[in-house]
Amino acid sequence: MKQILRAKIYGDSIMKGTILDAGYRYHAIMNEYLIKLYDRFGIEAENRARFGITVKRGHSILLRDIDEGLDCELALVEFGGNDSDFKWSEISMEPDKEHLPLTIMADFKQNIAAMTEELRAQGVQPIMMTLPPIEPNRYLDFVSRNGNSRENILKWLGYVEKIYETHKSYSDAVAEIAQERIVPLVDVRSAFPSGNALGEYMCIDGVHPDKKGYQLIADSFASFFEKALA
Repeated sequence: MKQILRAKIYGDSIMKGTILDAGYRYHAIMNEYLIKLYDRFGIEAENRARFGITVKRGHSILLRDIDEGLDCELALVEFGGNDSDFKWSEISMEPDKEHLPLTIMADFKQNIAAMTEELRAQGVQPIMMTLPPIEPNRYLDFVSRNGNSRENILKWLGYVEKIYETHKSYSDAVAEIAQERIVPLVDVRSAFPSGNALGEYMCIDGVHPDKKGYQLIADSFASFFEKALA
């Protein structure tokens, strides 16, 4: 009989499996991948990821779960996409002012590190993952919708790739924390192509992977668990 491993997922819309269709409607497709994860590896995952949340909100969800009793052996921690984002409407209105990410880097690192230690204190093995990259041109177009000024946003940024670089810095921070604290890391970012080819794996918003992109993420986890559970 296959041994069952129980897992919880703490993350944002990426681990909800969120995709955006041509009508700008969001759909969540992660369940189909979690079913395959169970069938192949016997990992029964409860998805605690929430659309649009930052690590601070994710941390509070974890603390509530700890208070109620964690009933799992593994827990994935995935954050950074929303943390590295900005209030684009404010930037559009006041491009000459300073604007900070939704979660500044110091707070992001503190919360991520705390989550891994709190999981370990409960006898749960934390797992971390890098972030899939974003396609900056598509994302700039996306945040310039609904009355926002693309010109003002680009003025504040300086150059389009700054969006990509800021987002990447949060993914790099995750990898650094995983290395420092010896937490297993699933490097999904390296599975995605760079340059123009990236767009083939991303939705129209430039942030969420499409089905091909989520398959790259699923394949990365499959490779990880093949080695981890061997």
